[in-house]
Amino acid sequence: MNSEQLHNLPLEFIAPDEGPLRRHTHTYNLMRQCIHCGFCLPTCPTYAVLGVEMDSPRGRIYQMQAVAEGKLDISEDFVEHMNCCIGCRACETACPSGVQFGKLIEAAREQIQLITIPMPTTEKINASSGFEDAEEQRFSARRAKNSRSSKLLKLFFFKSMLPSHTVLSIVFGGLKIYQQSGLQKFTRGTGLLNRINNLPTPFQGQLKLPEELMDSARGKIIHTSLPVTTPALGTQRYQVGMISGCIMDQVFHDINEATIRVLAANGCKVITPRQQNCCGALHIHSGEAEQGRELARRNIDTFEQYNCDAIIINSAGCGSTLKEYAHLLRDDPKCAQRAERFSARVKDISEFLLDIGYQQPKGEIQQTVTYHDACHLLHGQKIKQQPRQLLKSIPGIVLVDLKESDWCCGSAGIYNLTNQQMAQELLERKIANIETTRASIIATGNPGCMMQIAMGARQRGLQLKVMHPVELLDEAYKAEGVYLFSHNDTVTKKTPKPVIAICTGFTMLAVALLLRYRRQRRINKTISKSI
Repeated sequence: MNSEQLHNLPLEFIAPDEGPLRRHTHTYNLMRQCIHCGFCLPTCPTYAVLGVEMDSPRGRIYQMQAVAEGKLDISEDFVEHMNCCIGCRACETACPSGVQFGKLIEAAREQIQLITIPMPTTEKINASSGFEDAEEQRFSARRAKNSRSSKLLKLFFFKSMLPSHTVLSIVFGGLKIYQQSGLQKFTRGTGLLNRINNLPTPFQGQLKLPEELMDSARGKIIHTSLPVTTPALGTQRYQVGMISGCIMDQVFHDINEATIRVLAANGCKVITPRQQNCCGALHIHSGEAEQGRELARRNIDTFEQYNCDAIIINSAGCGSTLKEYAHLLRDDPKCAQRAERFSARVKDISEFLLDIGYQQPKGEIQQTVTYHDACHLLHGQKIKQQPRQLLKSIPGIVLVDLKESDWCCGSAGIYNLTNQQMAQELLERKIANIETTRASIIATGNPGCMMQIAMGARQRGLQLKVMHPVELLDEAYKAEGVYLFSHNDTVTKKTPKPVIAICTGFTMLAVALLLRYRRQRRINKTISKSI
């Protein structure tokens, strides 16, 4: 679509003195820190792949500032350049001027949510655009379709699933049923998945990757809750709060259990409130900042009830956002100071253990391990050495360096679902580097990275185990016998009855559909033979 046709698309434009990108605000001042030196360019994954200035941090800041000053409308192109950004924040680490690009890209995406941009349909393009290039027509139609599917996906993720413990349990319970019942093997083996993927829906051609991505969901089908209170082993030194997370607790519940055991072994009484909710990280990264603020307020309300020395998180993306609640709620007169106090207590598990002088493990783990820096742990929280020090302290582990360990794997929240091609290119680059290490385990501190890298390893046929550093420390403590005489078991509580009922119903429905499909196949075969 040429610039004239794009300009003629009707849209509701927000004046430059409104919204998070407006002039004379904290965000606008952050933009003006950029001196356009270009040090960020070699560190930007999208610029490395596309080679387009407007898809670099510097180019995106040019566009943001133009919007803030009223020189540029928020057009379809602007939206595309902002949404193409992975949000890895590697540019922040490289920037000599200290530009906080993560806050800027989040503000730009929030600004986008304030306007309505109609996506042209295929019919409109064919009827009025006068394109001579048929390939350009197909590209425009595909981009419109991808935008619609992306909006539907985000609507489900942000409005329905992430804010609700019940919906999360149902979704991931259904996923585990699909994987563990043999239904996944059946749909793949019979080609049913391919047929569903090719159906003319908004998600046409985009279902196989998320189905493969979620192949590593662990744990029981019926989700169980972490204990509200876990006493310290031996003398209590600290009382800490534990953020259980959404995806982390559903997909990697055992990592949360390992985290609690490790904290208890280091003299911590661990409080895991049931009232806590999603931290809002995925909302904020995607421009749904207002809902992110509401989730932040609820978490602050919840943890203020406990006198915690620290609030522990084992998910890099969540931790980065939790530490920035003060920025998120800076304009809220009721919560601004409370958010500052909350953020000041948030600690990544590796950061906290090094700070308190954790118990050095004696149990051996004979493995070759390499480490991938989760973007929001390294670039967002500036935590690099602590996870490596934990791993090096475990007897038997040989820690080998990973080339481009600080390069994004392509996960980036839900980026690998909404921008599949770019995410896949970054994943292939990451897996190629991992393969050269010949490591049997890759450790990383973010659930999105763990799922993405595990998928890449399966695609390449690598015998590679993906683990969180705290899992390996927990295994070393087990080998040493630290928990041997402990009554402090992180046995989880009973699942609420409504969740059990819903998951049971889902199971019965899945089994019924499977039996019906098989019955229909037998009937069809009988008819074919009789003919």
